Amino acid sequence: MMPLPQISIRSQAGRIGISTESGQYDIRTRPASMQIETTPPAFTADNGSGTLVIDKTLTDNALTGGKPEAFWQRIYSQYQQVARQNLERIVAEGNEAGDLRIKGNVIASQALDEYLEGAPDLQVFGFAAPDNTKLSYTPRDLNMEFIPGSKNVDIRPSKPEIEFRRGSVNVYMQQYPNVTVTAPSINIMA
Repeated sequence: MMPLPQISIRSQAGRIGISTESGQYDIRTRPASMQIETTPPAFTADNGSGTLVIDKTLTDNALTGGKPEAFWQRIYSQYQQVARQNLERIVAEGNEAGDLRIKGNVIASQALDEYLEGAPDLQVFGFAAPDNTKLSYTPRDLNMEFIPGSKNVDIRPSKPEIEFRRGSVNVYMQQYPNVTVTAPSINIMA
């Protein structure tokens, strides 16, 4: 018997090739713009000059007798006491003159005493003292004012600049499919 001829079939699969290139992002940002305005605080304090009152009335009275009104008031205020002392002296001298037990000339003795004593002692000038001049100082109220400062901040953000470059996808046939059919060789001569 004769062998049967066989057909040979060979196939080769196709292959698809894919190459890709990635996309790219470029992102750029500029710094934000910032503007700051400040007003410094202010502080003022004003108390000005106070009031100084100098009263030297007592000093003037002690040195010069003072104003005429004060001078005569001081003299007149002492006359009541001088009159009372004179009355007491007159009564005492009268009692002495009427006393018969006293030997000698009483009236002459009284006249001599009165002559030697002189005029009544009147205080013409005021009393001298180290604190006759009176000082009075009244300070003014302190006027303080505080004005607070301020701060104004203005920020303007900048938007980012985004740029996208697309990538690519390349699809190609790396190997085409193939079917090979081989017929058997037939020997006709046999």
